[in-house]
Amino acid sequence: MRRLLLITHLLFLSFYCFAQQNLPGKIIGKIPDKKSAEKYEIQVGAFTLEKNTEQALSQLRNNALNPVTEQYLHFTRVMIKRIPADQVTNFLVVLKQAGFNEVIIRENTITSISEKWEIDTPGSVFASFEFNHDMNYIAIESDEEKPILFGEYTMPNKDTINMDNLGVIKITRNGDDISFIFSPFDEPGKEINLSAVKMEAMYPSPELDLFCRTWEVTNCTKPENIGNYLFISNTGTYFFTTPDGVSNNLSRWRWHDDNRKEFEYSHDNWDHYGKAQITSLTQTSLDMLDPGFRNTIPGYSEAGIEDQWELSPVR
Repeated sequence: MRRLLLITHLLFLSFYCFAQQNLPGKIIGKIPDKKSAEKYEIQVGAFTLEKNTEQALSQLRNNALNPVTEQYLHFTRVMIKRIPADQVTNFLVVLKQAGFNEVIIRENTITSISEKWEIDTPGSVFASFEFNHDMNYIAIESDEEKPILFGEYTMPNKDTINMDNLGVIKITRNGDDISFIFSPFDEPGKEINLSAVKMEAMYPSPELDLFCRTWEVTNCTKPENIGNYLFISNTGTYFFTTPDGVSNNLSRWRWHDDNRKEFEYSHDNWDHYGKAQITSLTQTSLDMLDPGFRNTIPGYSEAGIEDQWELSPVR
């Protein structure tokens, strides 16, 4: 019996040592119980230099991971988010293989979302809401004559969205079905019950993560566009606006092909469309070449304008 116990102990010790060798050497935070219903995030670094941020992102993407970044003081954090508890250890093994030997595990704190909701409540004033991780929202009203509403939002908790100058949403989720109470900004005591369906996002990729931001035009062959914002979402929204949302233009976009170096856009549900080339795309910049859009020509534009765009993220 003693011999059996000793052998069992040695086997366990051997397995434990093997498992530890395949995990990062320094883990700050606790590996969660696999039965936990919470989601977790793993941070692999916080950098002040863009080249170090890009190197970490490249290492992660080369190992089939989809990292995200967020600003903290003057640092750029690089992390993997929304990891189910029972998958955390598996991710740690991959991160060790990718060259990261020091990580931080945290319970996922939801401070932003990247989603589009289409309202299905009959008679609703709103047709859709859309949010991105740069803390901007778009609200489209059912009346097509009404302007599109654009602004910033915050999430004090995972079930509440405060939209500047529009109102507060309190959410209940059931899969992709969403019900919520909307309280208008100018009538905070009023509660409107609405229901919506979460729209399907495009297939994830490193290029999609980088591209889908709120960008500010820093240089352009048309100087009047400098300072304007471009909101690009992972559900295919392409929204060009002034920072205060007074003047805006809503389009749709899609990748031209699997190379994700060009994208197509349309103002009229793909009856006519243009194509633009992404000449540079990083965490801190987007450069594009766009020949322009001419509504009278079917298919790709032949306007020959050759507009050059340089943009940087608003956050």
